[in-house]
Amino acid sequence: MRLAHTLISVALLLLAWSATAGIPRTEAQRTIDGICAREPLRSSLVGVLAIGPGGDTLVSVNPGRKLVPASNVKLLTTGMALHALGADYRFATRLACTGEIVDGTLTGDLYIVGGGDPTTGARTDSAAPLSRTFGEWAAILAEAGITRIAGRVLGDPRFFGDPTPQNLGWTFDDLGTNYGTGPQGLNFFENAQNFYVTPGRAGEKPNYRVQYPDTPWMRYANHAVTGAARSANTLYYVNSTLAPFGEIAGSFPVDRRGYTLECSNAFAPYTCAWYFRNYLESKGVRVDGGWGDVTVQGEIRTDLTPVIPHTPAAAPGELRLLGTAWSVPLSEIVTEANVQSDNFYAETLLRMIALQAGCSTDQDGCRDAAEATLRSLGLRTDNACQQFDGSGLSRKNYVSPAFFVRFLRKMATLPVWDAFLASLPVSGGEGTLEFFLREAPQELKDRIHMKSGSMNGVRCYSGYILPADGDAARAVTFSLMVNNCTASTYVVTPVLEEIIAAIAAEN
Repeated sequence: MRLAHTLISVALLLLAWSATAGIPRTEAQRTIDGICAREPLRSSLVGVLAIGPGGDTLVSVNPGRKLVPASNVKLLTTGMALHALGADYRFATRLACTGEIVDGTLTGDLYIVGGGDPTTGARTDSAAPLSRTFGEWAAILAEAGITRIAGRVLGDPRFFGDPTPQNLGWTFDDLGTNYGTGPQGLNFFENAQNFYVTPGRAGEKPNYRVQYPDTPWMRYANHAVTGAARSANTLYYVNSTLAPFGEIAGSFPVDRRGYTLECSNAFAPYTCAWYFRNYLESKGVRVDGGWGDVTVQGEIRTDLTPVIPHTPAAAPGELRLLGTAWSVPLSEIVTEANVQSDNFYAETLLRMIALQAGCSTDQDGCRDAAEATLRSLGLRTDNACQQFDGSGLSRKNYVSPAFFVRFLRKMATLPVWDAFLASLPVSGGEGTLEFFLREAPQELKDRIHMKSGSMNGVRCYSGYILPADGDAARAVTFSLMVNNCTASTYVVTPVLEEIIAAIAAEN
């Protein structure tokens, strides 16, 4: 009997040892364990992994648990884009035509052939002013000797070949927003549209006007209501590619000042053609045939009304190339995507990754391309990573902290490492981390290069913490992911700041 008791005791000791053998014995681990044992994290799903520059584990809390990453997905998308395309890659927009040029007159149509450039007409730091972009396009026409267009100016978005710009994994209430727009081969103003809204009398409709871009072909229905004082602002916008019709609905409080409602534009190539046609005419280049766009199916639309029959467009191979305009380098675009957490840029990058991999640019093709690219980097996605979109807007994305850390450590070995690190927000700097660790010493904030990710119930931070001397080769790589957390941002952010500060103290 005594032997049996001894064996049981040894077995229990071994079991206890095995359960704790993988837990680091660091001050950060003890601090973070204590934080996770309290609310608001105690009732949430939490995963943390931090690896030191020598490969030693500094913190480990459920590192293999797959969680919704929100915008941390942009780390994967931007890193893969840099690897697949190169930091110096530039998007091309081509001016092409049908017909001949006779005595300065183009007898056919002018095609703006998009190459996926997400910066066209965008109001971001990496985008050229629209006047400069249009000036470059007009210079191409001038070089070709064109002073008049007898045909039409047509926006051609066939580059991606996918008729559905948005990801099918996004929720319905995201689709009409400016952050829920999807890329096309030819884009304009990130395929967004802004309205300016002011309250009416309580119980009546609020007032709205189109702010930018102007879209005179659209019809709008205002089904919104002006709500009571101090009520919630629940305004939303619904539209589709099926018809030039949009609806504003929801409630807007009577005591709120006017503000800009940022929405999506389902007809960006058409809008781009209209604006460029107007620009040309303002510069003395007459356009006799008006404007239109080309559908992915290859039909010309000069009227967006669904019942209007359309005529066939010229096949891409039949067009006469007049010239090419180039975007800024990819390194600047990925910086915009990460620092400002730009969904539109990220979704465009995923489609370019798919094209580079020889896949289709639809939802399934993008998923296949992402998985193939990660595997080519030696990163197995099985039971660790399911990437459903490029931006993280879909709740069908699932990634573990361990996978994020493996990916980030892999990026540090690639030739594009410097561009990738430079693209990440710095705590206290411009972008999504401007107010993170606000009360911390500047020395600490300067060391933290990471991407944030948030949506309802989700708070994630992944990236690198540099040592005091700034040597990136000796950075700590970490991922902190929290799901199912219903606490307010005011409550949960200081807790997450404490966790990241504890990890930073290990370096």
